[in-house]
Amino acid sequence: MDQQAPQYSIVIPVYNSSRSIEAACQGIQALFKRLDQSYEVILVDDASQDESWQVLQALHAQNSNIKIIRLMRNFGQQNALLCGFKQSRGDFVITMDDDLQHPPEEIPKLIAKINDGYDVVIGALIEKQDRAAKKIGSRMVAWVSRVVLQKPRELKLSSFRILRRSVVKAIGRIHTPYPYLTGMIFSVTRNVANTAVVHKPRQHGQSNYNLKKLISLAFNLLIHYSALPLRLITFVGGAVAVGSFLLGIYFIVKKMLIGQVVPGWTTLVVLLAFFNGLLMAALSVIGEYLVRLLGEVSNLPQYVIRELKE
Repeated sequence: MDQQAPQYSIVIPVYNSSRSIEAACQGIQALFKRLDQSYEVILVDDASQDESWQVLQALHAQNSNIKIIRLMRNFGQQNALLCGFKQSRGDFVITMDDDLQHPPEEIPKLIAKINDGYDVVIGALIEKQDRAAKKIGSRMVAWVSRVVLQKPRELKLSSFRILRRSVVKAIGRIHTPYPYLTGMIFSVTRNVANTAVVHKPRQHGQSNYNLKKLISLAFNLLIHYSALPLRLITFVGGAVAVGSFLLGIYFIVKKMLIGQVVPGWTTLVVLLAFFNGLLMAALSVIGEYLVRLLGEVSNLPQYVIRELKE
């Protein structure tokens, strides 16, 4: 491969897509030949269970612009993307799926928009060709992103996007065992825009992102990019403590004025409610520190490469 850095790097995580990845690479090759721009394609096989690696090897042998990477085990789409980022050399990095739902012929729209001066451009899918369960999960992730990352309401999310090299370098300096690329992007820059792109129906198989995985992604985003759950527990603990104090006053007044209470019951209820509230508040504070410490000391690998062919 030419040692000069290409203009564009296209990073595609590959998982069980032996029937679609060849057509995707052919579309990319035809596009950049027409654009007369230098490019490279980085295919990251995330421990596929089908013949994907064999197909990738054949594509690599046919096209010197294709770099292939095989991971040691299945690390997930986000980690596979970070692996591809590390190996990329282009001034701009484009991410897209391996199932042909992101048509290569839509890439010029991303390129045109980022040339307006944006750091990142995300493809806004004109009409999502997904099942209802996945659409529900995607909306959940978008809502959590808006709450946790302060994502603008009008900004649509997808994995079809283009990033400047400066953003890719900054993301590479972030180490977390639970990466989420959109969260990492918003921690680096807010100069992000959308451009409308076509979303085609899936031609082979089913999406690897089912509702369960999308819920898990939303949960990880909420936990690892926000202290919101801990702060919510703090609020609840404080509210319980205040409520128990007011409840104690109520029973004390009732005992003094009416005197009709079970002996010892008032004291037991007040103490249990009060100390449980204090316990919740204390655990939330300790949890806040633990989250910070775990983030600092965790050194788990984001991915491990089994084989790389340039």
